[in-house]
Amino acid sequence: MFRFLDQLAIVLREAPGETGRATNSFSTSQAVGETEPLECHRCQCEQIYDQVMSRVLRVKNMCANSGNTCTVENFAAQRRRNKAISADYANIYMKPTGEAKRLKFAGGAALGSTHIGFGMDTAADALDGWGTTAAPNEPADIVLEDGTRIKNDGSLGDLVDWQEIGSWVLTGDGWFDGVTYDDTLVGLRRLIYGNLAIYMDLGAVLHFCQMHEERFHFFRDGKVEEFIECFDHFVNYVKDKYAGEHEVYGGQGTFGSPEGGYLRNGLRGIATDDFERSLTIIDHEQRNILEDFMYRLNESSVPSAAFSDLGNRGGDSKFRKFMNALEQVAGNRYGPGAMFSGIRGLFSATPLPYRIEHVSISIAGVSSMSLATQKQPFMYPFTGGDFSDQNVRTPWFKDVVRHFVRAENEDFTWPDEGTRAFYPVFLKRGGEDLGRVSASSPPQLKPLLCAEIQAVAAAGLR
Repeated sequence: MFRFLDQLAIVLREAPGETGRATNSFSTSQAVGETEPLECHRCQCEQIYDQVMSRVLRVKNMCANSGNTCTVENFAAQRRRNKAISADYANIYMKPTGEAKRLKFAGGAALGSTHIGFGMDTAADALDGWGTTAAPNEPADIVLEDGTRIKNDGSLGDLVDWQEIGSWVLTGDGWFDGVTYDDTLVGLRRLIYGNLAIYMDLGAVLHFCQMHEERFHFFRDGKVEEFIECFDHFVNYVKDKYAGEHEVYGGQGTFGSPEGGYLRNGLRGIATDDFERSLTIIDHEQRNILEDFMYRLNESSVPSAAFSDLGNRGGDSKFRKFMNALEQVAGNRYGPGAMFSGIRGLFSATPLPYRIEHVSISIAGVSSMSLATQKQPFMYPFTGGDFSDQNVRTPWFKDVVRHFVRAENEDFTWPDEGTRAFYPVFLKRGGEDLGRVSASSPPQLKPLLCAEIQAVAAAGLR
């Protein structure tokens, strides 16, 4: 009987090593030779695998409602899933207790995914303005949330399409390189696909870290390599059992990729409470996942139908133009050179964050307000470059997470009081004045930040 169980790799008991302890990393540290068999950690660890995946798949499938499918044209369904993804990150961030509270990425991901949703809204609005209503018997490129079916009217040169002409001129590197309807359609679809691809990886990883720590306390007990071994087993389990759920899990997928050592080094950073080391998880996200699934499609990783919907490899240049021009289309700028802050570097549950502005005072009262030139606590600007270049966006994303943690830790350098005629104020989104700020009397950031993340979680329920 025991020989049969050994063939199934079920660890019952091991001979002691030099220390008198079992050497199998998945066994407990209980001394051998006692009356009860050793506990197998892998056996227990496996019990959470399906629990993790049930949570991820529930969110993934939330775009299907009342029999609707998550088709590429169904914007309402895709936007509903984006909100569910953002909310799931938010719930992970708010839940951690004990050592699992190190999962800072969940809070940043909740706000980042939220602003990807606002980027999707911007793209949909542009397509609505540039396109025309499709007839009932015609295929549509996008079905808006109100049911309007939009197709390309193909009239960029028609002066009736002044919106498209204006953005085409303003967002291009040259007169004939601006963003068009087709570029925006590719951009929207790839934003949707990339948002889901990251979640299928990072959502599963964060849930695993949280549930494993809550049950086994390996971070607390310093069992870092044991945790990594269990994670490796989880990766293989997902690829074996859930390969059909999404391309990230498939044979050419990048889930749990060892490429560059980024993910596991980052997980070791989380396990040892080394925040800077944990930032290599961003390298994994940007270089191993989004590079293949959003920025430069890898034909061996992306199924043929999705490859076509996303514009195939010819769409790479369209997506580059879309991403580099999106902020110019949105016109949502705060702070010095705040390119891309509208969808990427804002820590808020709405398109507008809390922000510092400078107020000028005259005899008649407040005469003018201007954006502050110093850093902002709830935004981190992108200062330029080709955002589609992984070597440009990856270090910037790391800085965004660092800035998020500074806000969480109340570690922000507030401006001086100013003068009687010129002083900084802290504004709530929409322009509500929260009062003067100075280095000596700053507002508390963490409660505001947590309230934003809670709002993201609540939005996912609607």
